[in-house]
Amino acid sequence: MKIVFIGSVEIGLKCLRQVVRDKWKVAAVFTLAKKYARTTSGYVDFSPFAKKAGIKVFKIKNVNDPVNVGRIRKINPDLIIICGCQSLVSKEILDIPGSGTVGFHSSLLPKYRGRAPVNWAIIKGETKTGITMFYCCPDPDAGDIIAQKSFPIMITDTCRTVYGKSAGAACELLHGYLSKIKDGTVKRKKNISNRYPLWPKRRPEDGRIDWSKDSLVIHNWIRALTRPYPGAFTYSGEKKYFIWRSRFSRQKRCGPGRPGEIIKVTGRSDNRSFLVKTGKGDIWISDVIYENGRAVQDLSVGSKFS
Repeated sequence: MKIVFIGSVEIGLKCLRQVVRDKWKVAAVFTLAKKYARTTSGYVDFSPFAKKAGIKVFKIKNVNDPVNVGRIRKINPDLIIICGCQSLVSKEILDIPGSGTVGFHSSLLPKYRGRAPVNWAIIKGETKTGITMFYCCPDPDAGDIIAQKSFPIMITDTCRTVYGKSAGAACELLHGYLSKIKDGTVKRKKNISNRYPLWPKRRPEDGRIDWSKDSLVIHNWIRALTRPYPGAFTYSGEKKYFIWRSRFSRQKRCGPGRPGEIIKVTGRSDNRSFLVKTGKGDIWISDVIYENGRAVQDLSVGSKFS
């Protein structure tokens, strides 16, 4: 079975490694060129691994460009695997492989269809999510389901650790189902895609923290948007701060204060943690930096975020 692989982010590279490890024939990899990846969170250069594995690499801007469609048609793959592509793949490409085009989505479809499924799941306080392997069709995340694997979202998980779980689960599904796809023995499950909304893309400017919210809501917000994503941010006066880490406890530690007010500071000057009053309870935050990336120096008890 001759395979074309399309992807540009970490989970995609892990899946490509699994396909090669299982000794499937990957004829070519189409991946986003680094110069076009500025806004792609979690971008990884596939070239070093692919070249070492003897796989032809096409560094592209848009897989749907006619020249790339022509390249794929010339390769004439039996199967296309998409994992971590930043745009919907055109029907013109989907129609090329005889065994279909297989994609992955980091949710238990049809739930959390659309963009940023892991981020949205954490923001919404989900305690379970998963990965879906499905046949691609022109509509986003709407094709027949091949298989799914679920796993928990722990209170200490971040978007990075949940995507790590997704990658591991995706590799397991590839290992277990590529032979069935080749043999045509997959039992398809209808994807009732209109049951849930199509979630929108998140933008960097969407990350501002609302300190009037419950402390658990704020904790979910911070850990959903942390690295490799653009990050949760806040202001104190005219200065903008990014907050990359938080710690939630149901124990209520603080007394009077206004939402966003720092009520306790611990740690060294270059590695401080701040206890901040919220609309309900409080939250420890750390790895706080200025907008320019420098560690903070001016925050103290009584400082207030807005």
